[in-house]
Amino acid sequence: MSSWFPNRLDPYVGNFVQRFAELLATDFEVSVIHTLGDKSVSHLEVTDDVENNVRIVRAYHPVSKNRIVHWWNQRKALRACLRKIEDVDLIFAHVLLPRGFQFTKAKRYYHRNLVVLEHASYYRNEVSSRFKRFTKTFLKQVSRHIEQLCAVSLVLANDMKRIFPTTKITVVPNFVDAEIFTPGTRQEGTQKRFLHISTLDKMTKNPDILFEGFKQAYQQDKNMTLTVVSDQSTENWQKWAEEQKLSLAINWIGPSSWEEIAAIMKEHDCLLLTSEYETFNIVLAEAWCSGLPVISPSVGIAFEMNEALGIQLTDVSSASVSESILKFRDKQQLFDSDTIREFGLQFSKERVLNQLKDIFEPHFKEYE
Repeated sequence: MSSWFPNRLDPYVGNFVQRFAELLATDFEVSVIHTLGDKSVSHLEVTDDVENNVRIVRAYHPVSKNRIVHWWNQRKALRACLRKIEDVDLIFAHVLLPRGFQFTKAKRYYHRNLVVLEHASYYRNEVSSRFKRFTKTFLKQVSRHIEQLCAVSLVLANDMKRIFPTTKITVVPNFVDAEIFTPGTRQEGTQKRFLHISTLDKMTKNPDILFEGFKQAYQQDKNMTLTVVSDQSTENWQKWAEEQKLSLAINWIGPSSWEEIAAIMKEHDCLLLTSEYETFNIVLAEAWCSGLPVISPSVGIAFEMNEALGIQLTDVSSASVSESILKFRDKQQLFDSDTIREFGLQFSKERVLNQLKDIFEPHFKEYE
């Protein structure tokens, strides 16, 4: 179960949760329940599909401005999904807001333990400090029904302590297919090829800082390129690049599969990120498994990054981005692909699957 999961309205939201389901399906029978409000439907629509050995039951329900009616529609949608799946041995849920109440209802329906893995960024102080009393109470009430609470990084676990000060939080990272993300044969040359992968969300990814920083570096040395991979529209930024005479320097790529991103990483020299905050940031793990150094702020798994893995931005500013790009160009820090990959392998799917098995096993034994 998850508050975020790919669906017909947004095929990319929560794709990392779907990957967890597919990973577990290599050793377990996995069913997914997901409900979603859809303004285009007038009655409940339930789909029941099998995708990559995972059974996925989705319920699309009508949207209402009346809170009581909307709540009732959500309730009906969840009931329809629960009836589809007869029995389970464990409930593994992701992202407490906004559907954490569904996790507890499923726990009561199946009489099974609940393990929750949190991915969301709403625990950071700038957001959680503005939580209404209802939200804080809701999270704490839901937490009483959770047998094991996990977070995808130590940074997120520490942020969650503001809401759950006495709860033990286990770190279970997102994972990478290290058989796909492998080092390529990078040719030494004068041109430096930088790569950015994100949604380009203005609130968290700071695309304005990214592009302005690259522009400043490019004005000093035109022997560099930037490739941008995003599953969201880049039309406005492409227009900006044309106005700034950067069209030949910036390449644009749309939504890409894991295999496609792995191939793209093999063609580049450095991953460039400008996020204000990250709970994890999977592209960092993908880059490191690919032996690719990164330029990144101290966020997510790049928190206090070892200098063998890349260059840490002194601050999230265009000047810092430009300075770091030129520092990379000048080889002020040297990077070893094998050392970087060895560090990245802690996020391999095999290691994460084994960790999940260790977490799940005591809960399975309760019902033997």
